[in-house]
Amino acid sequence: MAILRVILGIAIGVAVGIGLVMAGDAINHRLWPPPPEVQITNPEAIRDYMRTAPITSLLGLPVTWTIAAFAAAFAGAKIAAKSWAGWIAGALVFALTCLNLAMIPHPAWMLVAAIVLVPAAAWLGGRTGATT
Repeated sequence: MAILRVILGIAIGVAVGIGLVMAGDAINHRLWPPPPEVQITNPEAIRDYMRTAPITSLLGLPVTWTIAAFAAAFAGAKIAAKSWAGWIAGALVFALTCLNLAMIPHPAWMLVAAIVLVPAAAWLGGRTGATT
């Protein structure tokens, strides 16, 4: 039964993280809609937009990723009652963040912010979730 709880914690944690990223992206696009030519199939248009996008729009992305990693790890650790299960959920959210960063051109400061903040938030979320 304990292994089922761990698997469920990790799965729900990752789902929470992905859901928060999707919600954050939706809010970000609602507040600062990109021009119509900015489509996932047009990397050059994305690259150009990232150079001129409002800083508030760009700041929203690493903030969302960080919150999502914390929440994923917290939920995973809370459900599994093990901090390491939360850390796995957070690590999977971090892996998805890295995939996003690799697929879509982002400014260098966003890469650094994600590499520092997302794992730190996942660690803290797993630690907090297992102790509360």
